[in-house]
Amino acid sequence: MTKRSRLERMQRLRGKRKRVYVLVALGTAAVLLAVSGGAAVVLHSARVAESAAPAVPLAAEDTSQTILAKESTSTVPIEVPVLVGMQLAEATHLLTVAGFVVVPVGTPPGEAAPGVVLSQTPSAGERAKAGSTVELVYADPAAVAAAAAGALLPTTAPANGLVVCIDPGHQASANNGQEPVGPGSAQTKAKVTAGATGVVTRQTEHALNLALALKIKERLERYGVTVVMTRSTEAVDISNAQRAQVANEAGADLFLRVHADSNTNADISGISTLYPAGNDWVAPIRAESLKAASVVHAEMIASAGAADRGVKARSDLSGFNWSTVPSVLVEVGFLSNPNDDKQLATAEYQDRLADGIARGVLKYLEVTP
Repeated sequence: MTKRSRLERMQRLRGKRKRVYVLVALGTAAVLLAVSGGAAVVLHSARVAESAAPAVPLAAEDTSQTILAKESTSTVPIEVPVLVGMQLAEATHLLTVAGFVVVPVGTPPGEAAPGVVLSQTPSAGERAKAGSTVELVYADPAAVAAAAAGALLPTTAPANGLVVCIDPGHQASANNGQEPVGPGSAQTKAKVTAGATGVVTRQTEHALNLALALKIKERLERYGVTVVMTRSTEAVDISNAQRAQVANEAGADLFLRVHADSNTNADISGISTLYPAGNDWVAPIRAESLKAASVVHAEMIASAGAADRGVKARSDLSGFNWSTVPSVLVEVGFLSNPNDDKQLATAEYQDRLADGIARGVLKYLEVTP
């Protein structure tokens, strides 16, 4: 091997140092991009690194290694920032600059400010590569009208003009503010509670209700039914009266409320279906609601194979009393019962429930499944 001169050895050493400077600069740029979302910061950092490095030309093999190092940093996952609470436009700009693809999903605003981001996927602090999608669920006053007009129908489904409003009961944080139990009533109730918690699994009712509601939605849309959701995330603040008004505004053919039950007696288990009756507010929708409840309940029991606790009338539920369209509420099991709780936590059992509920709704709507 030919012995290198002292000058050649010094140039090689300087070339290695420069590669290290470049790699450090690129790593710093990636971190700064995650924090600031600014492409200008990356450019500035690279220029600083170049000015700090010795002004010695790199050998041919060194240039190729530097290019590979730069390319590898483009695949480094970036930390997703906190977006909840921002306006959609601001959050979208921040994500777009950082190289993400934004998927906005509107949900009825309830008591949230229009346009505010209510939830994000991935969550803040998680890492994702540039070019990946970030879903932003935001308070959208136009969400109900858009869905009722059929804008959310799958392109492969034949539109049939039927609308079902699905209400996944409860929400992540309770709102104990009071609202009238019915239009003009002096009697009030809490606007909305957070719901029950599984005695064994510790699953939350509001999360279970949403997961099940989305499964039902997907099944109904296969048959061309337009589905309006009162919420599509847990981070909302929508009272029971407001949920009924979403169904009313959509002109729903059925208002389907999805809940799980709870009791101080852990031995109680099974499925029940509720319908509105017993006061003047719901008199116009009582007969159709009972018809729908009976059909949905029978199909749900047949599919799930659970204990049958029957179809029951209720006069004290704000979500019923504010509704002007046929309404039913399914109680899909008791989170206070260990067996029910464990079953409800499985995807297989949720699918059976969703199959039965969807078949019942379609049968009531006279759509052939």
